[in-house]
Amino acid sequence: MAENDEIEIKEQPEEQSEQQDNVNLVKDEGFVNVVKIGKELGGIVKSYALIFVIPIILTGLYGYYQGKKEIPTYTAKITFFLSEERPQIPGFGSGNFSNLLQSTNASFGNPKKLKEYSFTERVSAKLLFKKVVFRGREDYIANHYLRLYSGYTNSYFSDFTSVKDMSIPDYLVFKQILNAIKLIVSIDYNEAAIYSITITTKDEEFSKLLCESFYENLTDYYIERATKKAKITVDFLEEKLAYVKAQLENSEFNLADYKDRANNLVTFKADLYETRYLRNKQLLEQLYSETAQGLEASKTNYASIMPLFQTIDEPHLPLQKNVVSTRKQFLMYMLLGVFIDIVAIGIIYFRRHFWSDIKATIKSA
Repeated sequence: MAENDEIEIKEQPEEQSEQQDNVNLVKDEGFVNVVKIGKELGGIVKSYALIFVIPIILTGLYGYYQGKKEIPTYTAKITFFLSEERPQIPGFGSGNFSNLLQSTNASFGNPKKLKEYSFTERVSAKLLFKKVVFRGREDYIANHYLRLYSGYTNSYFSDFTSVKDMSIPDYLVFKQILNAIKLIVSIDYNEAAIYSITITTKDEEFSKLLCESFYENLTDYYIERATKKAKITVDFLEEKLAYVKAQLENSEFNLADYKDRANNLVTFKADLYETRYLRNKQLLEQLYSETAQGLEASKTNYASIMPLFQTIDEPHLPLQKNVVSTRKQFLMYMLLGVFIDIVAIGIIYFRRHFWSDIKATIKSA
C-alpha cells in the first residue's frame, strides 16, 4: 500500500507538468501567430508603401485647401443684467400705495423664454426692419443681410408696415432671414441673471451692428412688456383727471352763477338749488382728489417697474476674429488618409487568407 501511494504521488507532478507545458505551448503558439500576422501586415505596408502614401498626401492637401478656403468670422458679445433696484417713495412706507410697487421681473416671469420671445415674428420684425447705417448706407437690417450673404446689390424690401401685410414671396424671404439669424445668435444666462448676447458673422462691422441692434430691440420689447399694464393705467387716469377737472370747473361756475342770480332770494326752493350745487361740487372735488392721488401712485408704480438694463460689457472694434487653423485641417484630413490605408490593408489581408475559402463555399453551395 505504501508503495502504491508513492507511485501515485510521483505520477501527479508529472501530469501537472504536462498540463503546464500544454498551456505554455498554446501561449507560445498565440504569440507566434500574433507576430506572424504583424510581420505579414508589415510586409503588406512595405510592398504597397508608395501606394499608401498617396491617400495621405491627397487628403492632407485637401484639408489644407479647405482650411485656406474658410472665411474668418467675427464675434460680437454684449453682457448685461437686469437691475432690481426701485425708487423709494417718501411718506408711503406703509401707506396704501406700497403694494403698488412691483419687482422688475413681476411682468416677465420666466427669463428662460427670453430667446423665444426674441425670435417671434412680432419682435424680430422690429429688428429686421430697423434702419441702420452699414458700410455708409442706411437701410433695413434685412436688406443689409441679403447684400452681405445673398449677393443683392439693391434693396429687396422697399417699405414695411407689418408681417401680415407682406406678400407671400416677401414673407418667405423674411422667414429665411429670421431662421438664418437665429443660427448666428446665442443668448445665455446664469443663475445670477447675468445675460449675454453673442453674434458671429463673416463681417466685423455687421457683427457689431447686429449685436447692438438685437440688444436694443430686446430691451425695448422687454420694457414694453413689463410696463404695458402700468402705462395703460397712467394714461386712463390722466384722461379721467382731465375730465373730472372740467366737470368740477363747470360745477363751480354754475354755483357762482346761481348765487349771483339768487342773492336776494330767501326761499326754500333757492336753498334747495344751492344745496344740490354744493353737493355736486363737493363730490367732484373728492373725485378729483382721489383721481389725482391714484394718478401719482400709478406714475410711481410705472417708474418703479421700469426695467433697468445695466450693460457690463459691450462690443468694441476690433472684434474677436475666428480663423480656421490650416494646420489642424491638414492633420485631421491626413488622419483620414491613414484610416483609408488601414482599411485597404485589412482588405488585402482578408483577400489573401479568407477570400478563396469564401469563393469555394459559394461555389459548393
